[in-house]
Amino acid sequence: MTINGTKKIESAIEIANKPKSVIECCLHCGSIAIKKHGTTKGGVQRYICKDCGKTFAENYGLITHYTHLAEWQWQEAIRATVTGDSLTTLAKNIGTSPSTAWTCRMKIYQTIQNIYCEHDKCDGLIEADGKYLRVSFKGCKDKDLFIDKLGRLPRHHRSRAERIDYLGDSYKKLFTENQTMLKEMIYSSQKRFVGRSTIDANHQHICILTAIDRSNNIYIEPATAGTAKSQDVYARLSPIVSRDSVLITDDHHSYKMFCRKERIEHVIIESELHTAGAYSLSRINSLHSSIERFLGSKEYLPATKYIDLYLKMFWWLQKNKDLSSNDLTGILFKLVTGYVDNTARAKMTRTTIKDLVTRKLPIDTKGFY
Repeated sequence: MTINGTKKIESAIEIANKPKSVIECCLHCGSIAIKKHGTTKGGVQRYICKDCGKTFAENYGLITHYTHLAEWQWQEAIRATVTGDSLTTLAKNIGTSPSTAWTCRMKIYQTIQNIYCEHDKCDGLIEADGKYLRVSFKGCKDKDLFIDKLGRLPRHHRSRAERIDYLGDSYKKLFTENQTMLKEMIYSSQKRFVGRSTIDANHQHICILTAIDRSNNIYIEPATAGTAKSQDVYARLSPIVSRDSVLITDDHHSYKMFCRKERIEHVIIESELHTAGAYSLSRINSLHSSIERFLGSKEYLPATKYIDLYLKMFWWLQKNKDLSSNDLTGILFKLVTGYVDNTARAKMTRTTIKDLVTRKLPIDTKGFY
């Protein structure tokens, strides 16, 4: 047998081992007037739409078909995502590198975000609060961002000599213009690298706005760098909060304008208290605790540019928390492989490593970075 013949057989086996999908409508216009239109060079079925005239393959938009992973590897990646296994464990189980395991997980998260792109609508008794996380630039190589914008070094262990070497030409500039910051960068403990501001001025933290009602409708969205202002709260909560609701918050002023402008009943829980009559913030506090457990310890927090993907996956798990791990794995596998309704299938788009690496920060940076 020729070498080319062997390659064709290997390619056919690889395609056969990949997860299958089902096509019921045009993935461009949604029309059901489609018919088979040959196959790709790799043997993947193609279709043509009789209405819009566009062609597409059955793997269009599916993350499972743009890798060399077999069906059992994707099933294990999805199971590990549901159960919260570490990337190291996942990589070992599917026989890949940790970076490949990370890419698989991010693609799964991206699929969930694409399908469930709209936020829950909340009504009735709604508890709302902001959750703050330290901003993370894991993987960023831009020295100017750290030194000029953030006023700190990357959070990696370095000796004093290595810190000076990292600063390079910036050492002389800081020595002349800001010796206090230079001293902080070179001599301070790694855990004390707080940058230019504290939490209230806070370009070193991001605010995640959250809300939950009694029907388990959940709103989670990374909003801004630093503390969310009144206009930030109004812009994000006004589309999702019913006007006949009761909004329960702490005494932060940013919620007051929203409730006054939209004429929503506002119950304030004072900072030193836990309840106000029959009202409390127990549900939202419990939600914040669950977010912390899902994201892991501070050392393992995801880079900020991926935080929206993590939070959408957390939202999906919370919405289906009454199901077993096996049921969740089965449902998620069907979602990832395209066994969804026509509307959801049309939202599924190809996600590449380049798309993930070049993502923009999903927050209003307020010009800090």
